[in-house]
Amino acid sequence: PRVPHAPLAHAPASAAPMPALTTPINAGSGVAAPGRGERKRSLRFRWVVCLVAMVVVSQVPGSQAVFKVEEANLKVNIPASIKGSYDMAIANFGTPLYGATLAGSLVYPPTDHDACYPFPASWSAPKFPGLGASILLIDRGNCPFTRKAYNAQVAGADAVVIVDDKAEPLVTMDAGDDEETSQYVNNISVPVGLITQATGRAIETVLRTGSKVIVMLNWTDVLPHPDERVEWEFWTNSGDECGSKCDSQKAFIRDFSAVATSLEQGGYTQFTPHYVTWLCPPEYIADPACVSQCINNGRYCCPDPDDNLNAGYSGRDVVIENLRTLCVFQQANNTAVPWKWWEYVVAFGDRCTMASGTYGQEECATAIISSLGLDIEGWRACVGNPDANDINPLLESEQKAQVSDGNRGDVTLLPTVVINQRQYRGKLERSSILSTICAGFKIGQAPEICNDQGFINNKCAKDAEGYNACAADLHKDGLTGCASQNEWPYYQCVCPLGTNKVNKAVDMHKDQAAFTCEEVNECLRVTTSMPSCSCARCVCKDLPAGEFACDEEPADKCAVDAAAGVANPGGCWTEGSFSACFDNIGAKKEAGLQGLDPSSVPQSTCQCPTGFSGDGLHCEDVDECVSQCKGDNKVCTNTVGSFSCGCGDGFASLADTASPDGMKCFEAVNVDGGRSGSSSVVVVTISVLSSCMVLAGGSFLVYRWRLRSYMDQEIRAIMSQYMPLEEDGDGPTGIGGGADEDGDSGVKDAHNPV
Repeated sequence: PRVPHAPLAHAPASAAPMPALTTPINAGSGVAAPGRGERKRSLRFRWVVCLVAMVVVSQVPGSQAVFKVEEANLKVNIPASIKGSYDMAIANFGTPLYGATLAGSLVYPPTDHDACYPFPASWSAPKFPGLGASILLIDRGNCPFTRKAYNAQVAGADAVVIVDDKAEPLVTMDAGDDEETSQYVNNISVPVGLITQATGRAIETVLRTGSKVIVMLNWTDVLPHPDERVEWEFWTNSGDECGSKCDSQKAFIRDFSAVATSLEQGGYTQFTPHYVTWLCPPEYIADPACVSQCINNGRYCCPDPDDNLNAGYSGRDVVIENLRTLCVFQQANNTAVPWKWWEYVVAFGDRCTMASGTYGQEECATAIISSLGLDIEGWRACVGNPDANDINPLLESEQKAQVSDGNRGDVTLLPTVVINQRQYRGKLERSSILSTICAGFKIGQAPEICNDQGFINNKCAKDAEGYNACAADLHKDGLTGCASQNEWPYYQCVCPLGTNKVNKAVDMHKDQAAFTCEEVNECLRVTTSMPSCSCARCVCKDLPAGEFACDEEPADKCAVDAAAGVANPGGCWTEGSFSACFDNIGAKKEAGLQGLDPSSVPQSTCQCPTGFSGDGLHCEDVDECVSQCKGDNKVCTNTVGSFSCGCGDGFASLADTASPDGMKCFEAVNVDGGRSGSSSVVVVTISVLSSCMVLAGGSFLVYRWRLRSYMDQEIRAIMSQYMPLEEDGDGPTGIGGGADEDGDSGVKDAHNPV
């Protein structure tokens, strides 16, 4: 079998050696790198994703793996010299207009043809009366795709078409997962596509002459319309420590939950969640990399979420949690309530996070499952034993589902949405996904929700109806924030971001609000729920309007300087093993939790350590004996940075909580009556031990006598129910005669008085 080309043709030079794969690699690439200039982390991520697909696909007999490039159509109407239809690959970011068309004129910028830098404020994408939208044509190369698209959008482009810079088949443009790229992705709201080098050169040749090129971008035939129900899938991951991609998935799940539930309950859609796993090659099953990242003897694996096989959560933890979530869907689907999967994953994302340490704990998952009324034992049976050398039917079917059925293409990117067997390309957000699902219905068969622009569009977006109405505070109640809801008018006014609604006592005779909106320090929440705010050296700064900023502080300067052999780490006093340099990461964290600015706390401070005095730049040893170890017969010895307190000759110490030093000294006496240290201590010790032994022995005899008495009384009480007992006992037992050698009771037989 052949396998798909990697999203990148080669692993980065810094990548760790991977198991050799003998399966040939298809030379036809289906995925483009995020763009020259993306960060190494993004490259490594896609290399791992490629290997995931390669290993899984290579194990499916007879499979022909193909990455599906989703295409729209670019039709040139004018001029006649280049008139025709051309394929255009849909980018994996931006907002494709599924089910719609966009007519306009292509514009080639006069300078900065690759759009790697913001266009001058004096230039904007021109819009000509009667010619429709302004579609900016830019060249690939020199910077990430997302930066190009964002700069073009800011310049006024209604759509962006990127021309490939090399002769190759169409590829899918993807986005990186670094912080800078995620900001671009979140703000790109126009459709973005890529055309081949040949198509682009033909168009650019005309544009350079000053002539217009009139086109129509067409997404109407991207999705098939097989029946009245749309079938869609969401390929995701349960881990929450993979940067912006995990954050966007979590946000989408929360925001789309109500929409998905409505569609499922109405019978308009059939939704299925999926999770990507890979298998470990048999020869590496015992390798630490497979042991820590796989379950069921290497059959199902996920990459380590923090790239550290020896600490933190492992890939194995992620696989198990993926399986548990799949089993939740199975239980919900089997009981005809598949939408409860959405309720589960939303609650799981809130309660069972890696940052809080509850991710991977079965009890965290079962508490949610129980609240949803699902069968926990059936769920456990579905999960099975991850340590067993057995096939898990559910994960086995997931691996097979990753491979193309000849129509959809292999799933190699995360996250991936598949609608009517076509992989969605574009921004992962509510309005885009819902619009695309609605485009999958036959004309006239879409549910009402598809015509409800209030449900599709965010009424709380800046300058939208709900945003403006709440900001005006018409009721003068301070509820100037806006929150989306699923019923008309699709928004409600709430306390602004960064505040909580708190009830208060009011005077019923006055026109007063019964609540107030009080400021909330967001750092108190995010430092326990968000990985980017809860790492060992992460600090948080609370900002107005519910915003916050988290940054990772540099390494401990004191430790770094000491390791580098700096004579005075942090510029502070140092002598031997003592240093006045103190790392302030704890103080910075505390400042954030107190609502203060962590940057106001220096990275390190000079403070004389305990046992020394001074300003931190100069420290001197403190003679503790001046004020410590005071009392009769006590002897104090000052040491560097500390002191010791003992007793003089002829005296022994005894613990005394009432004394400031926790001890007192008493005179020790030798056996011959003399005073001396060691022998007197021995005498005292022997005397104390002897007393303890005598006391313990006496206590044991008393205890034994009382136990025997108690037992005899119990025996008498039991036997009295069957025969009369004589009261002639005269010993500690209280029973006359005792027992004979055969163990018979010494009680006289009532029928034979002899």
